[in-house]
Amino acid sequence: MRRFLVPGVPFLLSLTLSLCTIGSSVGWQDSGFYLAAVQDLGVLYPPGFALYIVLCKTWTLLLGLLDFTLAVHLFSSLCCALAAATLALAARDLLRSRGPLSLGAPPSDAAAIAAGCLAASGFTFWSAALLAKGYALYYLVLSLLLWRLIRADDSGKPRDFTLVAALIGLAWAAHPSAVGIGVALLLFVWLHRRALSIKGFAVRAGLAAACAVGPSLILPALAARNPALMFGDPTTPGEWFRYLAGARFTGRAGVFGIDEFRFGSAVRDGWEEFLGIGAVLALWGLARLAVVNRKLLVGIAAWTLPSALLAILFRIEGQLDFWLVASWLPLYLAVALGLASIPARYARPAIPAVAVLGLVWATAANGRAVSTRHDTLAESFGRFHLERVDPDAILMLESDDALSTTLWLQIVKGVRPDVVVVSPSRLGQAWYDRHLGLRHPGLKAAATPSAFALTNAPGHPVYFEQPPADLDLVPAGPYMKVTRPGEPEPAAWSFPVRPEEARARFGRERGIRLRILPDRLEVEPEPYEQRWVSAFVRAESQRGSYYFRKAGDDNLRKAADCFEAARAADLEHPDRDVVHGLAVSFYLLKRYDRAEPLLKQLLRLNPTPRQAVRACSFLSTLCRSQGRTPEALRWQEQAMSVVGSDPELRREFERMPRPQ
Repeated sequence: MRRFLVPGVPFLLSLTLSLCTIGSSVGWQDSGFYLAAVQDLGVLYPPGFALYIVLCKTWTLLLGLLDFTLAVHLFSSLCCALAAATLALAARDLLRSRGPLSLGAPPSDAAAIAAGCLAASGFTFWSAALLAKGYALYYLVLSLLLWRLIRADDSGKPRDFTLVAALIGLAWAAHPSAVGIGVALLLFVWLHRRALSIKGFAVRAGLAAACAVGPSLILPALAARNPALMFGDPTTPGEWFRYLAGARFTGRAGVFGIDEFRFGSAVRDGWEEFLGIGAVLALWGLARLAVVNRKLLVGIAAWTLPSALLAILFRIEGQLDFWLVASWLPLYLAVALGLASIPARYARPAIPAVAVLGLVWATAANGRAVSTRHDTLAESFGRFHLERVDPDAILMLESDDALSTTLWLQIVKGVRPDVVVVSPSRLGQAWYDRHLGLRHPGLKAAATPSAFALTNAPGHPVYFEQPPADLDLVPAGPYMKVTRPGEPEPAAWSFPVRPEEARARFGRERGIRLRILPDRLEVEPEPYEQRWVSAFVRAESQRGSYYFRKAGDDNLRKAADCFEAARAADLEHPDRDVVHGLAVSFYLLKRYDRAEPLLKQLLRLNPTPRQAVRACSFLSTLCRSQGRTPEALRWQEQAMSVVGSDPELRREFERMPRPQ
């Protein structure tokens, strides 16, 4: 078999799969940040991903006639195709190796090709080929590293060990999660310690460090330009070092921990990546390694297990599946070994047959799910948040989805340049205040979001995605807007994507819902399309709260209608504030048959002390009015136990209205 077929077939297959499913719109979560950073040479979040930005920017300049977003996606497609090809080369050379990692198995180019093709058709590997993020480049560097580790083990030549050192550094430059494979790399160095002198080891360690840190040296130059997208200002040595260390993420309390669903998600993601045939072949290959080369088995385990565990424990990472693929790449070597272990008299027809069956299964299972060809939900989400606001508005955005899609529309598509998009959590930091002042000279700096809003509200309509409690605000679609004199009563925004439409298009639960509370982080999985449902719930809940605060039964009925719409939109994830607002509205409207089950539901949703006291008190009064005295007393005692010695809660408890 001609040697070029080993990398060529997986390369062409991966590229074909990408071209059949690729789209030209922004994706969910933070792909909009990457698109904006490449377009404007911006400063991404720590550690900056400078290697990706420079390489992808160069690629888009070469493809200048194509739509920019499509060109960035095609860069990912190219990287994944090269990664699949490189995995095939690594498998081929491993099956032919006679070094310490030798398998003693018959060489099989067909098995190597099949392994590369099965990798290309995996759900997340394929998804990475369609996404404007750095994972595809990361997989390419790791695949090259695997290949050169095998070559260096086989040849023992200094040149090959030098290439390994450079690729180790570039792997970290591509993605900091590469620290997870450190144990495997240390074991490789120990295995080859006799071939590496102390001087040679020191020189190569320096080369690895230079390749890891070198691309980031461009970050100060990028930041000095004050680009539209800036997550930090690494222009001084101290700030540059802190940026590379990623303390903003790793230093936050609660970011590492155990969530049971993430272990379950890892198992599910592994199944979706390998499916039945790939999984059986990988397990068979690992079983063979336990017999023919336990050193390699230990090496694969040292690569896979620590890096997978790091991904699972890093709770705030919303794309766990992409981290896990980096952990699983060596398993495709086991897939190749499993295929190569088929007895020689059956191998010639069996290997292609098994590979084709696996590819058909993967394409049927994954093709429609990964396709972004006609998926514009994320773009519509950004347009909804950006295009409907008043001229010269200030948007105070917190979530990655709203912030990244609106920035992509502004920076890449040129939509609504009059709107100022602000990250409230960065206000008060000197570099960010300076950044806003240079980008928008008319704005006045302030230390807090509330002060910033009040200072700039006379000249700009100000909208909050997550409103502070100390401002007079009115609802405006998914936002709360700073009150301005003479403005009419807020009208409901029409949603271009209704909750039922978004639910009908739910994909797999690849995202997370993250709530940052004063004492902890709450994380749970959700499909990305859930963002539309959450925006609708938030909009209706805010309208309900607005009407609830106004006097009169008419406004109470309006509040109940809004809360009911919010609750009905997401019955699977009841929001305690929505349930509370609806229950109290029905209670005050004397619709006790509707209020009672909602008050009981509220008590099961971990309510605040004030909500719990209100629910128990109202339930006690309801039961007493219906002659259910023992039950009324139980609710009364529960309310008093919550009130305790809190004088404010006691006063509110005593003022609560009673049914007639």
